[in-house]
Amino acid sequence: MLISATFASVMSTIGYVLLALLCLMGMVVVHEFGHYIAGKLLGFKINEFAIGFGPRIIKIRNKKNGEIFSIRPFPLGGFCQFEGEDEEDDKENSFNAQPPWKRLIVLFSGAFFNFLSAIMIITLVFTFYGQILPCVGSIAEESYLARETDLKEGDVILSVNNRQVNILMADDLSTALSRIGDEEGGYLTVLRDGKKTKIYVEKSDIYQRDENNQIVVDENGQPVTYRAFGFSLGLVYCKLDFFTAFGRAFGYTFFMVWKILWSIGQLITGAIKFTESAGGPITIISTMSTAARTGAGTLAYIVCLISANLAVMNLLPLPALDGARMLFTVIEWIRKKPLNRKVEGVIHFVGMILLFGIAIFADIFQLFK
Repeated sequence: MLISATFASVMSTIGYVLLALLCLMGMVVVHEFGHYIAGKLLGFKINEFAIGFGPRIIKIRNKKNGEIFSIRPFPLGGFCQFEGEDEEDDKENSFNAQPPWKRLIVLFSGAFFNFLSAIMIITLVFTFYGQILPCVGSIAEESYLARETDLKEGDVILSVNNRQVNILMADDLSTALSRIGDEEGGYLTVLRDGKKTKIYVEKSDIYQRDENNQIVVDENGQPVTYRAFGFSLGLVYCKLDFFTAFGRAFGYTFFMVWKILWSIGQLITGAIKFTESAGGPITIISTMSTAARTGAGTLAYIVCLISANLAVMNLLPLPALDGARMLFTVIEWIRKKPLNRKVEGVIHFVGMILLFGIAIFADIFQLFK
């Protein structure tokens, strides 16, 4: 029985890891497909669209245009290879012979498709699984809310002063009302029984209570009070109708992007240690496989976050990434002539080696930690 249980556990773990790999590959394929579609629409010649790295194990050639579709054994990436991408080529349909504005569109399209996929997935998550949102907990009896409004326990907060509320990290709950925290009042848009209602909330003098829920009094026997809105917050998964989910998915995706940029800024300033928060492909796969054990909804949340992260990271002006290639293209556009293609190629090659090295180091550190 023990051997059987252990075998089942191992097979289950392998299944979750394979599912995580499949999700990661899906995000990479979406990214490269963005480059591919933009290139085809703008008249670029594409030599190969590959899924994975390493030697080809499957190769299909399009006889009409010579394009190759291939699958390779290492499922941690992929590429869309354009004619003359890293060299000077006079052919009309080669990459570097195209106008800079066309190249910028093609380079940006990979990240753009990651954003679009994140929006589509998160729309389905909000519809069928639910968005994590703050909800009204207990309401103090002496508060303005209890006296003057119809705010009720369990109301789900969608927006504060017409600005969408999103929850991604633990501190987002404590800052959900920060937009009106310094004011005496503001408007909440809440969802109750599938209907949206806008409610005005106002601060009141709230009794301070001890751990036994007894009112705290001062040396004169008077109740100790403080100014607050008078209700506690909790978290709930709230299913939304499709159109509400679709509309909120845009704000949520940009909220994720802002969080990613904020985290990058924290890494640069040293507020967050690289060794404590960074990870490479193995760490990503491990995170997704753990999320898959929790449920499809949790995995979808993680996939959206990583997809947005993939888009943002690729737009950073780091060698070998789309952002750096876009920067070189903009410089060429301004100068009216390109920088030395060979030098640019060397910069991207060295950058790729460094990025792989950093990813491997981060994974090794996380494994030992």
